Amino acid sequence: MEMEKRLGFFKKSAAAFVIGSLFFCGQNAYSADSEKEVFLKGVTYGREGNYGAAIKAFNRAIGIKPDFAEAYHNRGLAYYVKGQRDRALADFNKALEINPVLAEAYFYRANIYDSRNNPERALSDYTKAIEIKPDLAPAYSCRGIIYSKKGNFDQALSDFSKSLEIRSASGSSMDYYLRGKAYLSKNIFDKAISDYDKAIEIDPKNVSAYCDRGWAYQETGDLKKAMLDDAKAIELDPKYSWAYYDRALISFRLGEYGVALSDYKKAVKLNPKGAADAYKEFVKHESSPKDPKVKEAAQAIKELLEPRHG
Repeated sequence: MEMEKRLGFFKKSAAAFVIGSLFFCGQNAYSADSEKEVFLKGVTYGREGNYGAAIKAFNRAIGIKPDFAEAYHNRGLAYYVKGQRDRALADFNKALEINPVLAEAYFYRANIYDSRNNPERALSDYTKAIEIKPDLAPAYSCRGIIYSKKGNFDQALSDFSKSLEIRSASGSSMDYYLRGKAYLSKNIFDKAISDYDKAIEIDPKNVSAYCDRGWAYQETGDLKKAMLDDAKAIELDPKYSWAYYDRALISFRLGEYGVALSDYKKAVKLNPKGAADAYKEFVKHESSPKDPKVKEAAQAIKELLEPRHG
């Protein structure tokens, strides 16, 4: 199915990279004992997840040293995690006004811009963060997500690959998953499946990787493996609508029409907006059946999906 419709992963993926990579600046960011003590307390509070106490400490540090860029950045990061994005953006802007080469501030500001549907400014900031800090793996990942949303899958592949190169042996289930998705969008199914294999090896509970690997198998005609993957995705998350949509199509192609209709009903209930995309895929594989039984089943499925088409 079409990438942008299959996935609500774009924003969720970016958030996973961001929240999983809290860059509290704490090295060589102070010049006096008083500010050092207060600032480092804030860093400790932040790394412990005590963001309210962290904000208070960074407030004190800024009071002592008003041009303290790293304190503004760290306070912005605490606001960011607390969901106070306006305050976070103001602090990242101030940090960059004082210190224009603070890569982490560009990174988080980019994520805010992206969440506010301003991908061009987000791209600019992710690129700036990478220019300043070329080993900032999450910046490549998040920039790759934006390129994917724009349909620039070649550039997305390059960014996801670079992130994986930087992470080396540690790997990243999300990076492999996202690169697999880019390969899938380019109909390079063998490489997509290989990346989904690695994503699942690293994180056996990566529901999206199972579902999308199932789609890749279905596209190659391996319906048995596709069915197993969709079943696993549903086992891990019984409310994962795309797995029901995909499994329904497999069932229809295998002649299990009642099972197909049942799964389509579940999928539509969970995700009505996905029906239009599912309709397109169903029509593509339906092949205008002549058998009355098959024709009746196909018509019932189209009536279920078609009203939401367009």
